[in-house]
Amino acid sequence: MATRALGTTIKKGTTLIGGLTEINGIEKTADTIDITTLDSTGGYREFISSFKDGGEVSISGFFVPGNVGQAALETAFESGDSDTFTIVFPAVMGATWTFTGVVTKVMTSATIEDPISFEATIKVSGKPNLGVTASTGLSALALSGDGTLSPTVAAGTLNYTYAFTTATSITVTVTAASHTILLYVDDVFIETLTTAVASSAIDGFTAQSSKKITAICYEEGKTPKTYNVIASRTT
Repeated sequence: MATRALGTTIKKGTTLIGGLTEINGIEKTADTIDITTLDSTGGYREFISSFKDGGEVSISGFFVPGNVGQAALETAFESGDSDTFTIVFPAVMGATWTFTGVVTKVMTSATIEDPISFEATIKVSGKPNLGVTASTGLSALALSGDGTLSPTVAAGTLNYTYAFTTATSITVTVTAASHTILLYVDDVFIETLTTAVASSAIDGFTAQSSKKITAICYEEGKTPKTYNVIASRTT
């Protein structure tokens, strides 16, 4: 059954890019190699497949200066760094595109008859993955220190709190076999985790401070699961 596009979003890492009216892509193509010989049957050229290309994702909408997603694209363009992007289709479809991309264009436009517009282009690097079923997600989640993680860890539980007392830094350990696990702190990418191996120290905790720790678990061919922990030092 056809589904209208309302509700489709795109994220850079954990950051939602807002103000959009169009998201175009993924477009997968493949080059070919000509293997025609003088004795090819019927006089037709023959080909085999060569390198594949994930194409580009172009987005457009309204320029919103305060939108952190639009600002993140500008920052990514200047740095040249790649990141993980996720196109999330309406919930009723349960489908996503996940890909690594490099921002190759950021543009604004002002005309007398139209709102000020925003456009960006993201070049897909490597294989884009279409997820149509949910990832199995994590099987264990633990944080170092003297705190208590709540509620009880389960693959289908996506949001947690962790309250501790004295540490200035903590680590997080995510167990999710056959997954790529990306760690973010306050929506800034930190590192790619190895399943069941502790992260680098997440420091900077002071009295009565908190940080949002996010682990995105990607399983090829499935929709990713995003787990958030609000870690708070109480004293």
